[in-house]
Amino acid sequence: MTKQEFLNRYEAEKLNIGEYIMVLDTITDESLVIGCAHDQGVWKVYKTRERGGHYIIKEISSENEAFDFLYELILSRHNRINN
Repeated sequence: MTKQEFLNRYEAEKLNIGEYIMVLDTITDESLVIGCAHDQGVWKVYKTRERGGHYIIKEISSENEAFDFLYELILSRHNRINN
């Protein structure tokens, strides 16, 4: 799915990612972020730790695949929190 399709689905399903925030424009080192950003020609799905500093979970060349992967990651977190 595209970034916009992902955002629409995220809002429609009211997914809860707990104390994390979502950042989709840049890679940040702020604490507790789940994100996806286009960087150096690839889409990077990443998370940050509680004390800051990011780590890349997966690099993907396709926007659709990147946001499909991010959706599954966020859905998994949502299910852990709400079950």
